[in-house]
Amino acid sequence: MDTILEFSKKIELPEYAAEAIPLAEIIREKSSVKVSTADIAREDLHEAVEDAFRYDRLVLCAPSYDGGVMPIMEEYIMHLRNKTFRNRKVAFIENGTWAPSAGKKMREAMEEMKDITVVEPMVTVESAVKAKTIEDLKVLADALIG
Repeated sequence: MDTILEFSKKIELPEYAAEAIPLAEIIREKSSVKVSTADIAREDLHEAVEDAFRYDRLVLCAPSYDGGVMPIMEEYIMHLRNKTFRNRKVAFIENGTWAPSAGKKMREAMEEMKDITVVEPMVTVESAVKAKTIEDLKVLADALIG
């Protein structure tokens, strides 16, 4: 039972990884589950796709962008779909202050794939990680571990 967190970092905001990192730390504190993180905007996208097949759970983290999701995350999900990604648990973390949309778009795309189980809750970060966000991430961590 391993988990990988893939996130799309918005280039202008290099601290965007802040959403994924607390979740990884929470999971590590609560269990012995191996957690891996990847910044698909700065690392080899194809290697991240390959890594997704090594884990049984996947957390996609991305900011909302023009009423959708960051293009690099769309491309990542397209590669997963083209490689017949299936039989996995998937959770979502979106970032958006005004009208967050990334989580909904990522979920819709992943639900088109076979045997994908969505892990709730979807966590919404409103620009920065706050105390409420940490509480939401703890609930998501429990759902991923359990």
